[in-house]
Amino acid sequence: MTQDRRTYRVRYAQNPPVVVNWGAGERHEAAGSIGRLVRERPGPERDTPRSERTFHLALDGQAPVARVTTEDAGSRASGRAAVYRVDDGGGAPLARITFRRRPHLRLARTRWTVEPVDGPALRGARGRLVWWALWWPLGLPLSLVWGITSLLGEGDGGFGAPRRIIWRDPSGRAHLVFRGVADEYRTLGSAVDPRVVAALVALHQSFDPSEGGGATGWYERA
Repeated sequence: MTQDRRTYRVRYAQNPPVVVNWGAGERHEAAGSIGRLVRERPGPERDTPRSERTFHLALDGQAPVARVTTEDAGSRASGRAAVYRVDDGGGAPLARITFRRRPHLRLARTRWTVEPVDGPALRGARGRLVWWALWWPLGLPLSLVWGITSLLGEGDGGFGAPRRIIWRDPSGRAHLVFRGVADEYRTLGSAVDPRVVAALVALHQSFDPSEGGGATGWYERA
């Protein structure tokens, strides 16, 4: 299933939040809805690993467009990656997504891998190396200062670490770009199923929500 260059993002102003997209040359206001993000709670919150995710995307009154479930919640301490399965509304597999957090106290990047049922695996790492090289000695101290001033009521937000991610296939071709400043995901004429892209956007946002996420970050969190 092919798609033209399209831009995806999560609208948190609606509750539940909704994933929307629009094509090149279209206005952002004309974005079409793909599905609302509905969290499914498998058990008591205190017994649920932080990396466990179960949710689906669906339009009002319609069957789910895609559903994400956790195959392995992973472990940041041991370095074991979290693995998520993406199915269509009928339960047929669409893709597997792997999320490997940056180990504690190590100079490494968080990594995301998308393995569609049809098509090559796509791999991306958070932030470009050149920006991390600047952020560790300069940005980190600034972010700590901003964080302290914000707690004292004198700051205006913060100075975040690099967030940009480019997902590439084994040949190095870029298929999807997350632009952290704009909180937008842009496909680059990719053949990745739009349902897989929407599921990846939703999953990524559950870990790294936009500033506008508020109380609906990780979808209707009570």
